[in-house]
Amino acid sequence: MRKNTTRSAVLAATAALAMVGGGVANAAGSAEGSSGSSGSLSSSEGSSGSSGSSGSSTGSSAAPGTPYEFENWDTCRLDLVYNPVTDLGTCMTVVVRDGTMRIGNLDVAVPDGSLMIAGGVSQDADDPTIQTFVPAADDGKFGVYANPITVPGGAFGAASAETFGPTAIQATVEAVALPDVQPYTLAMQLPVRLKLSNPLLGDNCYIGSAATPINLSLALVGSAGQAEWISDNGPDVPGGVWPQAPHTATDFAVPGASGCGPLGSLNWAVNLRAGLPSAGAGNSLSTTSAVYNVGGWELL
Repeated sequence: MRKNTTRSAVLAATAALAMVGGGVANAAGSAEGSSGSSGSLSSSEGSSGSSGSSGSSTGSSAAPGTPYEFENWDTCRLDLVYNPVTDLGTCMTVVVRDGTMRIGNLDVAVPDGSLMIAGGVSQDADDPTIQTFVPAADDGKFGVYANPITVPGGAFGAASAETFGPTAIQATVEAVALPDVQPYTLAMQLPVRLKLSNPLLGDNCYIGSAATPINLSLALVGSAGQAEWISDNGPDVPGGVWPQAPHTATDFAVPGASGCGPLGSLNWAVNLRAGLPSAGAGNSLSTTSAVYNVGGWELL
């Protein structure tokens, strides 16, 4: 019994870190769905709200797990982002298109549409260099939306285990604080944790926490390329998009697992498989994202 339990937890780690890779880059949201002030959070069980409000719920018709796509600027709370006196404030949405991650002992591929960062950036009236990210909704997700990822092979590395309750494993990236999203340099900083979901691991199994997050500092690699009008190839809304902006983060630390199994009894198995904790050397994340951007004044 202990052997099977250990094996399940060990493979959960693969999911776990597949999620970190998916995290920022590979995962998209929470199994609970996204909710709040964004009508265009179109993946998960529910995204809702309206521009300029802090969160009425309208729901979403998209099926859970649907890849994220930019739809409109309902994700930007214009009354909190844009200052009509200074004419400052930018609405932004970032959709991760693909990427790769190396963390601990694991290499993870990043799928298209797995993560979306949605909201806007307000600027201080006296010092415009002071910028604050305003999430799409006050829903506890900090503007970072992702879908849970099913670990290939489940707990036992077999296709039949992927959907069988006791052996199926899912991993979800969760932001633990507001991200820092720069509208001019397109750099991003994401403090995240990974939640592993499996009956054996319980409901409190995490890699990273609010106190010790995985800090992903994604810097633009070279140039973001040529920006395009969103309306040229997408919805008929104002603003521009860099369709293939390359970002990378390197040498970020990843803490050990916590809360896995009864009283944390399976933390060691998750750590063993994933090579955790990892001080940072060799850990890396590279992504290609579509970055959508519009000045608040254009949405008046």
